Amino acid sequence: MRASLRALFCAPRKSIRGVATLINAESAMRRANEISKLGLGKSSPNPIVGAVIVGNDGQIAGEGFHHSQDGGKHAEVVALSKAGQRARGATLFVTLEPCNHMGKTPPCTEAIIAAGVKKVVFAVSDPNPIAHGGAQSLTDAGIIVEEGLLRDEVAFTNRAWLKKIKSSHPYITLKIAASLDGKVAALDGSSKWITSEISRTDAAILRSQCDAIVTGTGTVLADNPSLTVRNIKRENFEFKPVRVILGNREIPLDSKILDKSAETIQIKGNDLGELMELAKSRAWNQILIEAGPTLTSEFLRAGLFDEVFLYQAPTLLGSGLDFASQLDIKTLNQRLDLELLSADLLGDKEKNLRLHLLAASK
Repeated sequence: MRASLRALFCAPRKSIRGVATLINAESAMRRANEISKLGLGKSSPNPIVGAVIVGNDGQIAGEGFHHSQDGGKHAEVVALSKAGQRARGATLFVTLEPCNHMGKTPPCTEAIIAAGVKKVVFAVSDPNPIAHGGAQSLTDAGIIVEEGLLRDEVAFTNRAWLKKIKSSHPYITLKIAASLDGKVAALDGSSKWITSEISRTDAAILRSQCDAIVTGTGTVLADNPSLTVRNIKRENFEFKPVRVILGNREIPLDSKILDKSAETIQIKGNDLGELMELAKSRAWNQILIEAGPTLTSEFLRAGLFDEVFLYQAPTLLGSGLDFASQLDIKTLNQRLDLELLSADLLGDKEKNLRLHLLAASK
């Protein structure tokens, strides 16, 4: 999963065997991976999955992705429905091994076999013990099955669910907006706005991809945020991640975060273990932390995070609140190292820097 971007995107290209192709295998799988992202924030407790069917003419006959609305149809079933008769003898590219169990919907393997698909190519094996075994069922039915195409690339896209299945903990993203010298507020507490509007819009995309947004009472009292998803259009979805407040202080009953626009849960104290139990009971795939220095430092100090999105404005505050200052680090050898995945400039006139960092491998 930690393969370099160069390795992910510059690998040798493969063709779809046995078919006169107009789209090659890697392009088909990459398309499936891309459309799987449409389900981010709308698939829990299930994974995001994308499927593409390439007909005998080498063209896409149908495609689909999984989300929890409209009965929660799986990506393969949606793609098969769109392909119709063109699915017979075709090749199915799917990001995750087709499921082999009866859940809220029938096994995808049954639909694939019934449609007369000739070959199935999937990227990542299903680690869920309840659903795995699809590859064997398809093979037993005489379907050619290949696995592992673009495995690292696809696994990274589906990293939140894969982590949850393997650890029972959600994928945790820290979002930080700061000045160039790492301040999230000036000395007088003012913080609106340090970063640009385009950075805030970009951060709203992160909100739309998560199941819950976590903040602290300090942030609620200082900023009175609503922590809702605004101005993000993806399919016809309405995004309402649960809002979770940690802390001991009482917050006003007219706080925006307590309105009816989304569910809000309050946890007394900063017990991260209680938060993890809540996430497990709700089967959340991913949570986003948008908090002040105290709570952000708690997650960093506990090593309870998977990635960080740091938005930085080209401005200096000199003094004020550091985004992380309570890490109990006294010597360089105790430093907390992260892995820089990407650095991007956002905006034209008012440029901000967005750093995407991963927790360093232990």
